[in-house]
Amino acid sequence: MANQYKGCCVSIDCNDGSVVQGEVNGMTDDNETLILKRAFKNGIPCTNPEIYIKNTTIKNLKIIKVQIENEQDLSNQISCDDKKSVSMLKQNSKQKNKSKNVSNSVVEQQPQNFNHKERNDACFGVSLDNILKEDFDFEKNLALFNKKAFYNKIHKKPDLVPHEKVSNNKYKHNENVLHSTPVKFRQVTVPSPAVNEYITDDGLVVPSITSELRWKLFNLVEENGLTSGRQNEIIGRAATEMVLQLLGGSHRFNPRNEHQWPRVVVLCGPNRSGAMGVNCARQLSSYGVHTVVVLSEPGLYTPQLANEMSLYQFTTGRLITSAAELHGLLDPDFVVVSLADEQTDTVSHNIANWAKSVRAPLMAIDPPSDGTPLVAVKYSLVPALPLSYSESNGKIYLCNMAIPTQVFHFAGIQYKSPFGSKSVIPLHIN
Repeated sequence: MANQYKGCCVSIDCNDGSVVQGEVNGMTDDNETLILKRAFKNGIPCTNPEIYIKNTTIKNLKIIKVQIENEQDLSNQISCDDKKSVSMLKQNSKQKNKSKNVSNSVVEQQPQNFNHKERNDACFGVSLDNILKEDFDFEKNLALFNKKAFYNKIHKKPDLVPHEKVSNNKYKHNENVLHSTPVKFRQVTVPSPAVNEYITDDGLVVPSITSELRWKLFNLVEENGLTSGRQNEIIGRAATEMVLQLLGGSHRFNPRNEHQWPRVVVLCGPNRSGAMGVNCARQLSSYGVHTVVVLSEPGLYTPQLANEMSLYQFTTGRLITSAAELHGLLDPDFVVVSLADEQTDTVSHNIANWAKSVRAPLMAIDPPSDGTPLVAVKYSLVPALPLSYSESNGKIYLCNMAIPTQVFHFAGIQYKSPFGSKSVIPLHIN
């Protein structure tokens, strides 16, 4: 078959459902594989000069055109044999295929006429003979199709902003906002500002206030229903969130890490700050943190501190009331300092020396503006509006105490929240 039908155009139905057409160029030496050139697969020209089709993959084979030496012989043969069958030719093809183990190839018997040519012309738009004789120029035809213009046409969207107003500035993910009015960076003003002035990460100005104005604000808050107990709960919750994140967050607080569960020591004085520290210790204990509360003056209890201690005693946390017990404490992972407020002049030297000796970071809750006596901390969490803090208070974080705007107005403060979507924000010296 390789020699007798070389040059014939065939159409092959394959077992996978595809249809391959091309010119026979021979067979492999083992007579198991048919070689086609100028081939089409499912109507698409093949890029390879030759393709190979195994006999086991052939479901049906049809001869489209028999090789004719020249166009004159073709016209003579058509005129003389247009009514004759080429069944004998195809039968010979069958017999030779069977003798060469091409058992799955079937050659259908059809008259030699123009039906195939007309059908191919209708399918491909041009004569199949011309297609097989010429290589398809992909680059030339691809250049005729302007993909970019077509894509822009089908995906074109209406302009929401006039072209003359479009800026070429590049924005970060949190900056690509169209502002209806200019941002006012000074949204909080106070009647008697203190020395320092702070700004948030967003550039909003937060002035510091004096101790007198601060006490006036908190007295108004309590008179209008936000009691000291509720205030302790708010700032205790904020302190708990900060400690959990500084200890490692979800990476540290994982049930698989029980052997690395953190230990936090809370140093508490007999004042408002101490009550906030005990509240923080209770909330940390609810997360499974090993807490130790150290009372600097065990004999002194303010009403706020007593209320917080009555709840803390029901936790699994430890209570230390003697300075001698401090020496038995292992190095903690974190230390919360709640020893002093604005009325505190001094703290226990034993506790202060122990705090200086530990390697864990220290965070103060609502410390005095000049810092906790004898103790320098890395972080400080402060409520509502900041005082003018010294460097010994470390980095300042401001807690949203949920004070109503009208209460700020009663205190003479013009206030618009600088917190955005957060409950705690860092402050920087302006």
